[in-house]
Amino acid sequence: MKVKLISYTDVTVPTPPYKKSTKSGIVEDEKGKRQLVRIEDEHYNILKVGMEGRIEKRVTDYGEFNFFVPEIKEKKEVSKVALITGASRGIGKAIALELAKRGFNIVMNAFHDLPDEGVKAMEEIKKGGREAIFIKGDVSKYEEVEKMVKEIVEKLGRVDVLVNNAGMNIDKLLVNMAPEQWQRVIDVDLTGTYNCTRAVLPYMIQQGGGNIVNVSSMSAIDGATGQANYAAAKGGVNSLTKTVALEYAQYNVLCNAVLPGCIKTRMTDAMPQGMLRDRLSKIPLGRRGEPEEVAKLVAFLATEGSYITGQLINISAGEYV
Repeated sequence: MKVKLISYTDVTVPTPPYKKSTKSGIVEDEKGKRQLVRIEDEHYNILKVGMEGRIEKRVTDYGEFNFFVPEIKEKKEVSKVALITGASRGIGKAIALELAKRGFNIVMNAFHDLPDEGVKAMEEIKKGGREAIFIKGDVSKYEEVEKMVKEIVEKLGRVDVLVNNAGMNIDKLLVNMAPEQWQRVIDVDLTGTYNCTRAVLPYMIQQGGGNIVNVSSMSAIDGATGQANYAAAKGGVNSLTKTVALEYAQYNVLCNAVLPGCIKTRMTDAMPQGMLRDRLSKIPLGRRGEPEEVAKLVAFLATEGSYITGQLINISAGEYV
């Protein structure tokens, strides 16, 4: 039956212990009869009063409801966009390349100018037919992050995936750690994750959903000598991940964290040989992980993990079994 949309709204309905955002509207049929309908998240942002469509009766976990399905004459293909912070090298660069392979336009962010390997990654993404832009910015400063996200939306229209990968470490035993060294790591690793998440959430809610993946560390779970600031920051990221997942599932925004172990990055390259060999002896696979292996897990969560949220996923080859 053909109907016309008269009005629509987004109502938050308490479903203890969580809240569920329910989108609904009023439609009118050709005989002038009106009725209440539900609307799927994916359709909400394209609705206009007067839009025509049809009614579909569907069975949900909460009962049987009538849904309004708008008539879209020309369905515009939407290119999804992923923002990866700390993407100039290592794990961040690998994530950017992996998500580009899966059809995302890519925004690479870093605190400093892109090194040669970052420039090459951007060129590779563009050769593969995807858009790639670089935005320099300090994630520890909310004003810079807010400006970056606005620029992304202006240029690419949306933000579907945020990968909070930007991080740093200043390793010292706690008694030798200056207050500014403690604070700088907290500011980048933890506050930076908050800043980026806070900035993208309104856009993700408006577009009907999104996916946030935080790159944490097994140091947050196991502790690490000389990494009090780093471990504390990543522990905060883990707790933030769970809270964001609980608060924003109602808007179809998913949030998870990956916890890499001993990955082949500049951080582990800088370990003294004796310490690295001792670390490898505790890993059942007997080797460091590759950044590309972490990237594949992040990409899975960002593209296929539609029923996964609030999880801390260890990727450490059994080191912490």
